[in-house]
Amino acid sequence: MLTKLDRYIIKKFLGTFIFILFLLMSISIVFDLSEKLNEFIANGAPWDQIILVYYSNFFVQYGTQFSYLINFISVIWFTSKMAGNTEIVPILSAGVSFNRFLRPYFIASAILVAATIMVYNFVLPGSNKARLEFEETYYRDPGSKRNVFMQLNDDDILHFSSYNGIKREISNFSLEHYNEEQLTYTFKARLAEGDSTNNDWHFQSVEIRHMGAFNDDYRYYAELDTTMEFGISDLVFRPNKIDAMNNKELDEFIKEQEKSGSEKIAFYRVKKHERWASPFAIFILTLIGVSVSSKKSRGGLGINIAIGLGICVLYIFAMQMTTVAAINVGFTPLWAVWLPNIIFSIIAYYLYLKAPK
Repeated sequence: MLTKLDRYIIKKFLGTFIFILFLLMSISIVFDLSEKLNEFIANGAPWDQIILVYYSNFFVQYGTQFSYLINFISVIWFTSKMAGNTEIVPILSAGVSFNRFLRPYFIASAILVAATIMVYNFVLPGSNKARLEFEETYYRDPGSKRNVFMQLNDDDILHFSSYNGIKREISNFSLEHYNEEQLTYTFKARLAEGDSTNNDWHFQSVEIRHMGAFNDDYRYYAELDTTMEFGISDLVFRPNKIDAMNNKELDEFIKEQEKSGSEKIAFYRVKKHERWASPFAIFILTLIGVSVSSKKSRGGLGINIAIGLGICVLYIFAMQMTTVAAINVGFTPLWAVWLPNIIFSIIAYYLYLKAPK
């Protein structure tokens, strides 16, 4: 049963979290809008869609993604204020153990962890899909690729020399089909333009060759409109589109990428494991936050905030280091995601032992 102390701390915890969440996300939205406003206006984006479609989902995406850091800042903030107002010393002096004092913190943390996991798995895929569709229509950073080679399935191999993100054109498109390791069909085009919403293509300077036992069937088309088993978005895939996939879709996508020999398998696996590791970081950072800020210091709230931000930077740095190791060095993606949590769990336990009892 929750006591008055429990309700007081949980209310402070969640209230501060919501306040800082809206504060930081409002600042982020202002900076993002100032950067993209010209593109939105130039592409005729309606204001109702900018606010209700793009930035409402922007809020959900980044608010969830950085919930563990927002939680940490919240804990540091209101616990330091409690210590500064000499609220913690009387609680501990009245016979409440430090472990008992931590209970409402972890109840509130459990609420946030459960909510974050639910959002990651059931809300974010649909939310991100709407946000990315808006970007595709009204704002998209032009991308480019060169010398792409990919195996579409066991029998088909595709290659193109370059992709122009501004013109959305593929140069020197080449598709080869093999039957029992024997080349039986080639499809080559000087230029290829694909529809981003379906598998329709427009090709220029097309050469199609069917290999026969004695003679080849060769055909040439100056222009050709046709439908393939894949779309242009499958060939020039934007990595952030995995944010619009639920766990089942992401697992299937990773299997497809493994078959095609993609070089970004480790990156996709890291993103998958982050959906679980990030929420559980809330528990770890909560313990660190309480341990650091529960003692009244001469520097007051400012020094505790500085310490908290320093730990945030170290945590993000550790995550980036292990992610880079997974992508470039071959470090196991599962360990790459969970190792920062393990390291900071040890730090949290050490700070807990040093916390005022």
